[in-house]
Amino acid sequence: MTTTTPADETVEPGPEPPSPPPARSGAARHRRALLGVALAAGLVAVGGVGAATLVKSPAERAARTAPPPNSLLTAPVVSQVLTPSTAARAVVYPPVQYDVVPTAASAEVTALYVSELGVKPGDTVSAGQLLAEVSGQPLFALPGPVPAYRDLKPGSTGPDVAELQDALAGLGHGSGEDDKGSYGPGTAAAVSAFYRGLGRPVPTTGATTQQAVDTAQKAVDSDRQTVDNLTAQKRAAASAPQNPPPPQPARPDQQSRPTQQSQQQPAGDLDQQLATDRKQLAADEAALARAGAVNGPMVPAAHVLFLPALPATVTAVNGAVGSPVSGTLLSLTSGGLTVTGQLMPGQAAGVTPGMAVELLAEDTGTTVHGTVAEVGAPTTAPPAGRVITLGGARAAATGAAPAGGAPGAAPGGAPAAQPAAGQVAGAPNNQSGSPSYLPVTITPDTPLPATMNGRNVRLTVLKAKAGAPVTAVPVAAISTNAAGRTSVTRVDPAGNRSTVPVTTGVTADGLVAVTPAEGAQLRPGDQVVVGK
Repeated sequence: MTTTTPADETVEPGPEPPSPPPARSGAARHRRALLGVALAAGLVAVGGVGAATLVKSPAERAARTAPPPNSLLTAPVVSQVLTPSTAARAVVYPPVQYDVVPTAASAEVTALYVSELGVKPGDTVSAGQLLAEVSGQPLFALPGPVPAYRDLKPGSTGPDVAELQDALAGLGHGSGEDDKGSYGPGTAAAVSAFYRGLGRPVPTTGATTQQAVDTAQKAVDSDRQTVDNLTAQKRAAASAPQNPPPPQPARPDQQSRPTQQSQQQPAGDLDQQLATDRKQLAADEAALARAGAVNGPMVPAAHVLFLPALPATVTAVNGAVGSPVSGTLLSLTSGGLTVTGQLMPGQAAGVTPGMAVELLAEDTGTTVHGTVAEVGAPTTAPPAGRVITLGGARAAATGAAPAGGAPGAAPGGAPAAQPAAGQVAGAPNNQSGSPSYLPVTITPDTPLPATMNGRNVRLTVLKAKAGAPVTAVPVAAISTNAAGRTSVTRVDPAGNRSTVPVTTGVTADGLVAVTPAEGAQLRPGDQVVVGK
């Protein structure tokens, strides 16, 4: 705005003063004050509660730290059969494991590869069954106690030939008129029939023996022709006239040819020559028989696996078709399973042969009953079977066993064997430095199932036969006073306690048989004190 003064001077207006800030409401200030008071009161209340939880009166502290009131632990009186027993652990394992190491059947096989597998782990192997084929050569199982340590062929003799004859006869291939333990034509025919039944070519002794037969046969054929010619000449001489007419002068065309009469030998020379040739024929026929006796179908040692008992169980197959063979290809067990219990020295008292036992595989619930066969001397060695290796590099290199016996044999011809280390898993005392135990040999009432192989099972030795049911209480319920008298404390439903004198009897499974004293009563179902 412009102001005009009387002097007509114009005065310019100055800047306008700022507007005053809006005034605060009185109601808002009041609400803020109330909120602050409430917050402070809440903090004070929380602090009071926390302090109250930390501060305890002496009475409260005593109540919290005082021991709980006394209470009774009771158990019922039962009526049952008590059989004294001893519980321990036992190990189930095969008594013998056979590790099969294939070898080459001939020098023509330069490397070993799996060309066929006939079994897998867990399979049952029967007599005559094909196990595998290695580099085209079959490997089959036959029953017999003597391991295969040489090729069996015509002319062979011995107990291994006898077990071959028995095994083939069990499969329906008899050895004819051959003597027991002598490989003759009948055994050769049985071998041929067996291989044909497997669908395999029949192995033979080879070209060398066949050539010897062929050579001997040619000599015999030549001898027979000579003998036949001399025999014919002798017959002709015998039928000729005794006084022949004098010879006629020869015609010019006949002078160059000798007459039949001039070709004939004197009778004495003919007989001598015939006798000589007949002797040669007999000698050559004998040579032919000898050559034929060692020629023909054979069983290479690399083809057969003799096991003392069949059927057997395959426990491992270490290879696949097409893979090279290095070491053990197959592992088998035969003859069932063995179980050995392990009793601590303090448990062995009173355990004797003939006692009944119970074996329990806790993981499968399988139960097998048996008897104690023998209690051995204390030992720390883990229970385990033997491992016998059949075959091996020595047999492949030589093709036959050394003079001492079978390949890998110990003195006396027995196959080399070693403990089956690590075969038994989870045995209680199979670690180095473990305490000694008494091995208990168990005879099962029935064959142990294959599912128990390698198991650590519970062994219960029943020291007495089960009798009639008896009144029994937990062992903890028995009290003995200074005079040696025993009693139990009975508790009725109202909680009243009374002492019942008893006489104790047999103890088993944590229970003890009791007989109340005359005039006292203790019945099944009553509650007795076992602790406080």
